[in-house]
Amino acid sequence: MSIIEKYGKSFANPDRRNAIYQIIHGAAVNKDRAEYYDSRWFGGIVGNVPYTPEFPHSEDEWNVTAEGIREYIKRGMYTWLYDEKGYPSGTAGGYVTELNPDYVAKGLYCYNHWRKIGGPGIYRADVPGDKLWKALLLPVEGGDPIDVTDCLNERGTLYVKVPAGQYYLFMMSIRRLFDGTHLTESYSEPRNYISLSDRNAVREFINCTHENYKKVLGDEFGKGVLAMFTDEPSLVSWNIRTGVFPILPWLDSYPADFEAKYGYEFYKACTAVVVRRGNDAVKRRCDFWEFIADTVADSFFGQIQDWCRANNIKSSGHILLEERLQSHVYSYGSFYRSMKRFDWPGIDQLQTETGALMYDGAIPIARFVASFADISGEKEVFTEFSDHCVRERGDKAGLDCYYGSVNWHLAMGVNNFTSYYSWDGITEDETRALNRYTARSSGLLKLGSRDSRAAVFYPEAAMWESYIPSTTAMAIDTSEPTKALETAFTRASWDLIHRQVDFDYIDCALLMDGEIKDGKLVYRDRAYSALIFPCARVLEEAAMAKLLECEAAGIAVLFCGETPKLSRETGGTPQAALDIADAIEKGRMAQAPTEDFGKLLDTKLPEICRTMKIENEKGSYHPMLLSHCRVTEDGERVVYLANMDSAPFTGRLTVDGCCTEAAECDAFTGEMKKLAVNGKLSLDITIRPGEGRFWLLAGRK
Repeated sequence: MSIIEKYGKSFANPDRRNAIYQIIHGAAVNKDRAEYYDSRWFGGIVGNVPYTPEFPHSEDEWNVTAEGIREYIKRGMYTWLYDEKGYPSGTAGGYVTELNPDYVAKGLYCYNHWRKIGGPGIYRADVPGDKLWKALLLPVEGGDPIDVTDCLNERGTLYVKVPAGQYYLFMMSIRRLFDGTHLTESYSEPRNYISLSDRNAVREFINCTHENYKKVLGDEFGKGVLAMFTDEPSLVSWNIRTGVFPILPWLDSYPADFEAKYGYEFYKACTAVVVRRGNDAVKRRCDFWEFIADTVADSFFGQIQDWCRANNIKSSGHILLEERLQSHVYSYGSFYRSMKRFDWPGIDQLQTETGALMYDGAIPIARFVASFADISGEKEVFTEFSDHCVRERGDKAGLDCYYGSVNWHLAMGVNNFTSYYSWDGITEDETRALNRYTARSSGLLKLGSRDSRAAVFYPEAAMWESYIPSTTAMAIDTSEPTKALETAFTRASWDLIHRQVDFDYIDCALLMDGEIKDGKLVYRDRAYSALIFPCARVLEEAAMAKLLECEAAGIAVLFCGETPKLSRETGGTPQAALDIADAIEKGRMAQAPTEDFGKLLDTKLPEICRTMKIENEKGSYHPMLLSHCRVTEDGERVVYLANMDSAPFTGRLTVDGCCTEAAECDAFTGEMKKLAVNGKLSLDITIRPGEGRFWLLAGRK
């Protein structure tokens, strides 16, 4: 059977499930609107029950919402369920925190007194915040903090017995999180929030939201109802406005749980994180954020995923401030660990113009999040995309923006589309055509898996060690180590994208679990010939040793910026770090400053990592051309290119490996045209600004 015979019919008549889903809320989720979205061939909607004062106890509200959703399903559309009133998800419109005030999130406000205290003697101090947790003396000359909390008298005043020597007074107080945080600064409403680490609070959120949807729509789970959509949950223990004290996340169970896991007192880790004081500071800083990361991933995202899987529905959604590496630390402990607990991970994309979408000063978050779907084997990743930024300045997005945004997402690896687009100025026929185009394109890019042969390392330990909790707006840490790490991670990512190299993001767990085989690091169906480490100054010792094994097996190991120097476990420089430095010096591994990393890729990235070759009139890659190559279970390949430049791209496409049959696929018309091949695909191409082009190939290297 030819590839046109195999795929032509489904391409010409695409699955409606792959079209765009409009996000609508509350009372708008009713039968009356179904005809509007049906006539425009939307895939369906993302919707939710109204949040009235009777929520969640009004059976009428649940039943009317269910009736509306069933009307969409009856018309051949699908539904995702939005789990909150506005955002951030977790309180069910405030119901959870009203039900039990103990569920309200709290933070640890940290006050480091600016002057030195000399002893022996007595030092009096009033305490900041609502409830003092710990008062500590930090020896100026170094060493572990001295706990003086028991010097607090019955009136709440400290009379510290200061031993001989010089000290700083460091106090940590527990306080409700609200003022100046995301809870008062969102587009939703001022609202108390839960701690994502609080399993009981999350369970109550599931009980009043997910379980109620199950009662009225459970028979459609996995059929007409595909996924639960959670929106921007995060640890909110940081300020959007300029703050007064650094804040750490807090839950009353943290100290006992931490000590049980790591074998020492929680306050020592807190001190190391905020002021870098005490013994074993590197280890303690990493231990703290790893602990937070695991509790968040397991308690919030993990509980929801487990419930969804038990009920035949996908857990999905997007989280907050994905674009900055340091925000991953204070919002989740680890973005990577939280995102692993989504079945269909997603992003929030407020830009729609191609120039803004191609901004390379932030993490290419669509490529990042798509890695999780590729690695897990779920294959599906979504976007909440919109013309928000255009509307905010009083303009309207043209039809070219809609197509350009769809093509940008597809090239990055996103293949599910949920929309907050206004559709102003777009006709019914144009909307219908866009939906069919999206469905055809998305269907092709759900075939097989992305042919990523390079991997970029997510440097958790280096992030944990470098980030300093900040009182600046948006909690931004401007220290040089943190800035260098963010810059290296972002630059390495875009250097690969600009060179049309397919790649995944991996973490330390994947690195350690991967098997070295035939000159590649193999994990499930992924096989990486090159590993790229951006500024991984702090690394687990076992990971350093694994890198040396990878190099010895012929896997390319490239470093952008700093190389591994410090052990995550001890803070010292282990022998493996010295061996890595020696391997770089002798040319067995390669390293370049961040600003020169692209040049290193041009000379040291193995050719096998390039699934295709793009040449323009200058004979080089085109930085505004995005690529995406997939391999099906039967060995066919889907090749996709999208031009994000403002000018047409003219050049030559050559796909590596044997090609016995090829077809060009027109997502506008649904036609597939057979191409002449002579053992490989090599052809001249022209791609208009914002346009995406598909080729389907049979035969593989």
